[in-house]
Amino acid sequence: MNKDYISTRISEYSEFISMVKDIGFMTLSNNRIDFPCLSDLTNQEEWHTGLSTDPWLWRVSIEKDRKAAYGKLFDKKPGFISLEWYPKFLAAKRSGRNFSEIYSAGLISNYAKQIYDLFEDDTILAVHEIKSLGGFTKDLNSKYEAAMCELQMWMFITVKGSKQKISAKGEPYGWPSTAYSTVEAWAGDKIMEESNNIKPKDAMEEIFQRIREISPDIEPKKIKRFLNF
Repeated sequence: MNKDYISTRISEYSEFISMVKDIGFMTLSNNRIDFPCLSDLTNQEEWHTGLSTDPWLWRVSIEKDRKAAYGKLFDKKPGFISLEWYPKFLAAKRSGRNFSEIYSAGLISNYAKQIYDLFEDDTILAVHEIKSLGGFTKDLNSKYEAAMCELQMWMFITVKGSKQKISAKGEPYGWPSTAYSTVEAWAGDKIMEESNNIKPKDAMEEIFQRIREISPDIEPKKIKRFLNF
């Protein structure tokens, strides 16, 4: 890993935002290509404290504040992409294809399509709503998890805040559930238009180059698996 990041330690949310913006993207935890991750950049005793210095809370705040996207974006694991790099990843991941084209090519499962069909342009659905509307019982939980990961890795849905569970009496209960929207709804017209104007090959090369700058000794096949290219 690049020496500039090996010794780096951050303790404030503002530092985290600056780091993601500077690097362009990173994972939440350790990854196969020795790329910067939030867990390595922070002190472990700060995690899950519920304080403003808790990195576990930052993963929610950075998406809510629209400083970066958050979701299962790298090697089927959570990570962050800055707004500057988001159009590049979109161009590289989709290669100019829409959902129907990728699904027709057999690259996305039926369960993923079942979930994706629940979303409309501005729909925001929480985990409990997706499972209920999609008919995902406990027996199908592994299928649900795999399908949600597919949709995030292909950048068709993304984390969009959270939603409170509501009882039959219309009263809130329990902990809020992670919510999702389509990437188009989260990104907005400007980012989508920018992505459409980027050649997929150029985007891939730029992303690969950024990774090599920081992790120069990683094998190309590991980078491809990390990115799902």
